[in-house]
Amino acid sequence: MSLPKKQHWHTRAFHPFLVDRAQTPFAWGTNDCALFSADAILANTGVDIATDFRGKYTDKRSAFLLIRSLTGGSTVADAAAYCAQKHGLVEHQHPLMAKRGDLVVVADGDELICGVVHLSGHVISVSESDTVRLPITKVVRSWSV
Repeated sequence: MSLPKKQHWHTRAFHPFLVDRAQTPFAWGTNDCALFSADAILANTGVDIATDFRGKYTDKRSAFLLIRSLTGGSTVADAAAYCAQKHGLVEHQHPLMAKRGDLVVVADGDELICGVVHLSGHVISVSESDTVRLPITKVVRSWSV
């Protein structure tokens, strides 16, 4: 199942969200890769898939302790899967089938990063240093939003 998107979501919600967040610095618990992705989905659909995480951590250590507590796992992929399953999002059998606005997990070196698919085969997310654009070919898991 996919979440119903707002009318004209790609121009009236997604684009303004990305423009606004391009100027927002990284912060654990408010603008990290998981909440950036959840906030993009919230902007596009009106549904907050991260309610179990929001406001409950403030640094990397507490974020990963919360992931372990809620999911039994140890990665942002576990957090993404938990949120997706809770809200009925279907995981793509082939991760590269993700399309614009979908929730994804990307392998970036030794790290996993949550993001959302944007235009031109890229994933948009946020890292501790900046907003990042990664090739969709690095997607390892994806869910239809």
